[in-house]
Amino acid sequence: MRLSRFTGIAALLLGTLSVYGACGSNKGFDNDSGMGMDSSPFGDVVVDGNTTCATGQYQAQQQPAALLVLLQKSGSMNNDNDWVFAAQAIVQALDQPVFNTMSLGLIAAPSSDVTGPACIDDFPVACGVPAFPQVPLAFAGTNISTSPTGVRHDIYTWLSNNSPDNSLGEGNPLYDAIQSAFGALGLWTGPGKRILFLVTDGAISCTSLSTRPGYTDGNGCPDWENPNNIMTLVSQANTSMTTPIDTFVVGVPGSDTYDPTGVNYPPYHMRRALSDIAYQGAPAFAPMGCTQSTPFMQTDPDPTLSCHFDMTQTTYTSAAVAAAIAQVRGEELGCIFNLPAPEAGIINLSEVNVSYSINGGMQTQLYKRASPTEDCSMTGCWDYVTSDAGTEEDQIELFGAACTNVETATSADVEITVGCQTLVK
Repeated sequence: MRLSRFTGIAALLLGTLSVYGACGSNKGFDNDSGMGMDSSPFGDVVVDGNTTCATGQYQAQQQPAALLVLLQKSGSMNNDNDWVFAAQAIVQALDQPVFNTMSLGLIAAPSSDVTGPACIDDFPVACGVPAFPQVPLAFAGTNISTSPTGVRHDIYTWLSNNSPDNSLGEGNPLYDAIQSAFGALGLWTGPGKRILFLVTDGAISCTSLSTRPGYTDGNGCPDWENPNNIMTLVSQANTSMTTPIDTFVVGVPGSDTYDPTGVNYPPYHMRRALSDIAYQGAPAFAPMGCTQSTPFMQTDPDPTLSCHFDMTQTTYTSAAVAAAIAQVRGEELGCIFNLPAPEAGIINLSEVNVSYSINGGMQTQLYKRASPTEDCSMTGCWDYVTSDAGTEEDQIELFGAACTNVETATSADVEITVGCQTLVK
């Protein structure tokens, strides 16, 4: 208990997807859903030289999901503009249109002082954790942070009106905060993926207020968290059969500490601890070959390649954190896009074409792959896919270079044109 006291990530902020509808067909579109046809024509669309295909515009969206941001609020986040950059990044990233279909929320800890352990004579410590997110999970829609209402507005307002803890009994109750966040994500009733995005500067403490084993600090308290405790917690959430949760970790400046005496910082390499925690929290999305092991050992050295977003090894900016949040969104939901729900009007599935542009560039025409065995690694392609609900051909997926380009672009636009013979190659 202290009584006082990111590698650059490729940007991935996908743009709004446009689905263009046209002449008669056999797949329906809901004209009243926000993905419906524009009441007026928008002009011709060129598909392989054909400019007489499109007669209406549709909006398509990626699959829904819930993203809860967990922001460390201990006094150490006052250092190096950690809190300011993180707050700016959260607002900047979540305002992107790709988050319109998601439920968003924010939880921050510590949230209060509590009576400390006997080893420091019950001195008050900042180890309180909120039972519920300060900004509950809510569907984002199109309202952004500057709108008068909406969850993004609420996140912006909360971050503007709050700052890191400034009490003498500084603590970082990350285990309990993660547990509380998992509870909120588990209660989310919407379909789709559940994601926890954690921003921390390490130095995980408050363990002496629990029955978990911890490492001894400068006050003689077993207060530094054993990383294995959190690794087990996030792994169990990740492998849940009912409400699986992927946990992603951002280590801001300060999360690279090591104090073998345990006086000022935990007696282990914090970067390695966060790397192991991140791998257990979302192993399917960890960088290939990143450094991790189970169980965590106190003598483990710093990682060669971190499994978390490690912002201690490069310049830390709000843009870097925003890019990390957007990258998580892109990796989680990938290159699969829903077609509008069938209600009014239909299209011929043999008259569908797909193109995309990145970073404001020209549209690139894609071919539908001729065989499911093609990976289109060099040129990119698309195909119909079966949704998780088992409905055939109600989604499209980008493959190969097209998917890679869209996932790593600063902005991207995917267009689906119907009414012209599908280009197959």
